[in-house]
Formats: sequence, structure tokens, C-alpha cells
Amino acid sequence: MDRRSFLTQAGAVAGVAAAFPTPAIAQGTRELKLVTSWPKGLPGLGTSAERLGSAITAITGGRLKVQVFGAGQLVSAFEVFDAVSSGVADMYHSAEYYWEKRSPGFNFFAAVPFGFTADEMAAWIHWGGGQELWDELSGGYNIKPLLTTNTGAQMGGWFTKEVTGLESYRALRYRMPGLGGEVLRRLGAVVVNLPGGEITAALKSGAIDASEWVGPWNDMVLGLHKVSKLLLLSRLPRTGHRACDRHQQEAVGRTKCRRSQRDIDRGECGVHAVARGIQREQRQVPGTTQRG
Repeated sequence: MDRRSFLTQAGAVAGVAAAFPTPAIAQGTRELKLVTSWPKGLPGLGTSAERLGSAITAITGGRLKVQVFGAGQLVSAFEVFDAVSSGVADMYHSAEYYWEKRSPGFNFFAAVPFGFTADEMAAWIHWGGGQELWDELSGGYNIKPLLTTNTGAQMGGWFTKEVTGLESYRALRYRMPGLGGEVLRRLGAVVVNLPGGEITAALKSGAIDASEWVGPWNDMVLGLHKVSKLLLLSRLPRTGHRACDRHQQEAVGRTKCRRSQRDIDRGECGVHAVARGIQREQRQVPGTTQRG
């Protein structure tokens, strides 16, 4: 199977609109709904979506007014793709590997094990033909994809049980989406996918034994350090999250989305600052901080 056939091999999706809806219009302005997969105001991911919406509104002089919805406010975290595809919302801010059941090709526009670094992903998307492949894949769902936020390298995850070798992954209930989850599944783990807002409760209740999210900066906001004993700091290359915009304001969205380097820089700073805090608390931190 060639690369293009692989990318376009997709399953069925419910509620796909044949034509784009018209956004709410009042006195020459368009009101656009941006739905996200993150808790409202979550540092890094949630605030990036808020900043994108504010920037689009500002750069258009208020002609495009973007209202940002956190996960569950308009649709649930994993319903944002269908919401944009069907016209319930105008844009989403999420991670493409959440849609891998529609096509495994979506993984390559978010993260794969030992894949692109953040800079390499941006180079491929903007200059190496990645955008054209992504357009072809998402276009089948009435979506125009754009690269906006990138978290950079991520942590191995939080554990309630010590992992001493590959055998420790057998029957381990692990929250990880995408092809990373498939690797764990083949090691014998029981892989589940949960929205970020549900991870802490699942770890606390024992519904799962381990979970990755982003890194210490974002993870500690969710309180993962309060319900897990161990943090694996081995850092895997992972690129981040996207906003998808299907209207004629695409040029504006593209201009603002390309400022994603700010999120990478801020994420790197946050990771190191929080890691120092964890060490001060004398929390167990196995693994290394080697970059992907």
C-alpha cells in the first residue's frame, strides 16, 4: 500500500455535513465557535486555544469573533472533530491522533513513537508536503487542518506501580492514545483513552494504573502528581495539537497558527521549572531527561 492510499484509508464517520454552514453573522461580523479537547483555561493547551481565538478576533478588527469552548462546554473532548465536520462548531483545537479510528494516517499529524521533533514537524507541514497530505486526509470530513500548538517532547507518564522492565507492562492499565498506545498494547498493557479532565479521577480510583498527558507543567495542573507515586521522565518526541478552520478566514488563521513556537518555548520552560519542584518535594522520578 502506498503512502497516499494509507493516509486516505478511513472508516465511517457519523454526522458529516455535505456543505459548510454559515456562521452567525451580525452587522458585518462573523461569530465562530472554537471547541477544544482541553479543560477550560488549562495552562499550555487551553490557554493556547484562548490566545488563538483572541488573536484572530484582534487581527480582523473584530470582524471575526471567536468564542472558545472548553471540553464539555459545547461538546465533549472527543466530539470536537465531528462537531466541526458536521457544522455544529467552526474550529477545533485538539490532537489528531484522537481520530485514528477514522484513519491511522491522523497519527502522523500529531505524534508517533520516535517521530518528528516539534521543529521537524513544522518543517514537514510547511515545506515538505505534509500540509497537502493533511488537507487530503481531513478534506474528506469537510475540515481544513492547520498546525497551531506544539507541546514538544513529552514525558513517559505517571504510574501508581513501579515499572522495572518490559514484563511490568503486562496487564498494566495505561492511558495513552495513538501509535504509542499500540506499542504498549503489544507489550501486553490494557490501553485506554481518556480526556485530560478525567485522568486524575481514574488514577485515584484505580480505574487505570498509569497515564501520560503532556509533561510536569501541564500534568501538575491536573493534579496527577497527587494521585501517582512515580513519574517517568524519559522524553519522547511528540508534536502537539491543531486548530482546524474551514472558512474563508483561513489566511488569518494560518498567520496566527504559525506562532506555535511560543507554545514550544513556554512548554520547555514549564517542564524544567516543575521538574525542579518535583525534585524539591523528593518525589520519585525514575528515567532520564534525555531529549527524543
